[in-house]
Amino acid sequence: MDIAHSQQDQHDHGNKPLDIAILVHDLRPSGVVANAIRIAEASRRAGLAAELWTMNDGGPRACLRPETVRTRVLLPVSAHLPRALGSLAGVPSLAARLRHQRPRILLSAGNHIHAQSLLAHRLAGLRETLLVGRVSNALAAAAPCKRPGPGGRLARTMAIGLERLQFRAMDRIIAVSDEIAAQLATHGGVDPGAITVIPNGVDLDAIGRAARERLDHPWFAAGAPPVIVAAGRLCRQKNFEQLIAAFGRVRTGIEARLVILGDGAPGERERLLAAAREARVADDLWLAGHQENPFRFFARARLFAQTSRWEGCSNVLIEALACGLPAVVTDHPGGMRTLLDGMPAARVVPVGDVQATADALRQMLDRPAAPELSRAAVAGQSLAACLARYQATIRSALAQRPGAEPTSSALPALP
Repeated sequence: MDIAHSQQDQHDHGNKPLDIAILVHDLRPSGVVANAIRIAEASRRAGLAAELWTMNDGGPRACLRPETVRTRVLLPVSAHLPRALGSLAGVPSLAARLRHQRPRILLSAGNHIHAQSLLAHRLAGLRETLLVGRVSNALAAAAPCKRPGPGGRLARTMAIGLERLQFRAMDRIIAVSDEIAAQLATHGGVDPGAITVIPNGVDLDAIGRAARERLDHPWFAAGAPPVIVAAGRLCRQKNFEQLIAAFGRVRTGIEARLVILGDGAPGERERLLAAAREARVADDLWLAGHQENPFRFFARARLFAQTSRWEGCSNVLIEALACGLPAVVTDHPGGMRTLLDGMPAARVVPVGDVQATADALRQMLDRPAAPELSRAAVAGQSLAACLARYQATIRSALAQRPGAEPTSSALPALP
């Protein structure tokens, strides 16, 4: 099922073989999906026949869709299943689509879809289709156990084994940070020569324009108490309960407010509200849900906080810095310490340390605003440069692929 494609894309595809298919689970708002769309559209602009493939369209919560690239939904009914089961149910459809279109590259765009990509790739039996994985989060061997108890330890052991299997079976790997690249070599057993590091980038001009949009809310009015903002799915990975507990300690001595952008399961929202009541800050917490334009919140907040248990090259952190916010960030395995080490406008705290988080929040709230320091930290992370590196990597993979040369042989020079 096609859900979007331009007339130009329809004309260009015609009888032209597909150069690259970029796979995600669905189109719900996330950094993985946003980056997959950017890579697909950049590939299309570079003259490649590119499509975005999704296991399902994400149902009513889906809001990210490419404008110039055809999107194919492989198994619409999987929208009613949990993500892992839905992706697994879609493996036969993905294998059938691979056999039908025979893309030269299948790019698995995020950690959540790698195992399914590998299984479908093997079921399709297409040696000429290269499987490329974009590793967007820390490996299980480097991240803390996701669930406590024997069951959690067993799940972690199985995840480590699965990661070694899937990453060693891929033809090429793109890591979003040097730290994740090192994890792939050390824990994943991947040949370093098969790994390319491409960090996430930001469009500073676009963020600047979006940040200037109006935000009519009394918490952001002139003279109101300072606002700490956080963003992400309401889930265990994002660890917002550490932030809420730390905010409760900050709130005993400083008048401030906390806004968390992002949605999640109803149970997660209630759990965080209960944590706020326990910390006695329920009246100073706003769970604002998904926001189409988070930048207008970032531009008017005083501080950004990220207390995740694990991450990759965090898009939202880079975007908050681009909006001029100082940041308090947990030392999660994924690669952001390289960016933040020695940065005056950031403090890195241990995962799970509520007191250290509270101390860092107070310290950063007490500092005079200096947005230029935060913007300087991400000045080199240009989205255009990032996408150019993806195109160079894709072009290199196409050139090394067994079989015929790509149909898009006359590609423009990279910047």
